[in-house]
Amino acid sequence: MPSLLLFRFGPKARSTSLGIALCTMFIVASFAVADGLRASTQNLAGNFSSEYSLVTKEDASGPVVFDSAELPSDGLYAFGIFVDAAVSETQTRVTVFAINDSGQVLKETLAAPEGSVLAGQGQVYPGTITLTAESAVAVSVPGGYSSAMFSPSWLLGTEPLLRQLSGLAQGFNFAVAKDLSVDATSSLASDGFAVQPLIGIIDFLESGIEEIRSDALWVLLPSAFVIAVLAYSFMGSETSDRRHDIGIIKTIGAGRWRVLWSLTANAAVISAWGGLLGLALGIVLSYGTSTVASSLFTSVFVIRASGELLVYSYAVTVGAAVGGAILPALRLTLSKPVDDLKEAALSS
Repeated sequence: MPSLLLFRFGPKARSTSLGIALCTMFIVASFAVADGLRASTQNLAGNFSSEYSLVTKEDASGPVVFDSAELPSDGLYAFGIFVDAAVSETQTRVTVFAINDSGQVLKETLAAPEGSVLAGQGQVYPGTITLTAESAVAVSVPGGYSSAMFSPSWLLGTEPLLRQLSGLAQGFNFAVAKDLSVDATSSLASDGFAVQPLIGIIDFLESGIEEIRSDALWVLLPSAFVIAVLAYSFMGSETSDRRHDIGIIKTIGAGRWRVLWSLTANAAVISAWGGLLGLALGIVLSYGTSTVASSLFTSVFVIRASGELLVYSYAVTVGAAVGGAILPALRLTLSKPVDDLKEAALSS
């Protein structure tokens, strides 16, 4: 017996495929964000673990100001100041920092215009704010900055501004060291300095990103459920419309397994088309978002859609659709041909 051509790729099938494609796109985009962030932090960890360390000096009262001459002369350092200040307009407290990187030690440029501060990504401040620490200073916020080393919740200022806020005429309260030797690290420790590899900061980021990745797994549940519902609705509607044809096919000798195979194969074709379209849309959305974010914020984070991710998303799409279509297909397969013909005649 030839294959059972029960359905055509009509408007219902096209709309179902489009709905499945949107769900697949959502799955791909969600996991692409999580995988991209994980890959980015791994790259950062490879750089920072071998290059950069945070150098501070503290006592019981907190950070201690030190002079740049106190650090070993054979090291490469970028010196900085940070201060805890209050933003008068929003009644919140924020850390403001500045970097003196005259030796171009860092891979990123961190500089703000004179009399201004730059906000980290996602931070929104009015055009002009007043920062209050040891003294009160009115500054403008003309834009933002992006950094792989410092928290986006901090504000980036200039060294004169930080000295005015903190009341420090000279000295620094932290430094970023590059390529510290074991002897230099030991020397700093003996002089009362604390040396923390910046890999510690990356470890913190990685723990947060693993939580994001775990949360992304929950995207599968609602997306797969919606796909299954779409397939269930499509199969239920189509089998109801074509029940007379199916009854005739059963009458002329088509076995139950053959009918069930034909019905589920049609559901698989619909989901396959939708899944492929969803993969394409997800790839475009992922890399488009990554490109725009990089151009706007010079971000070190990327969004990546790996081959494994695409295969996994496609398998979930097809599996959920076939699973959703099984129940109406099985119900019609087990019905008697005479009942199919009688029900179709009554409904007409």
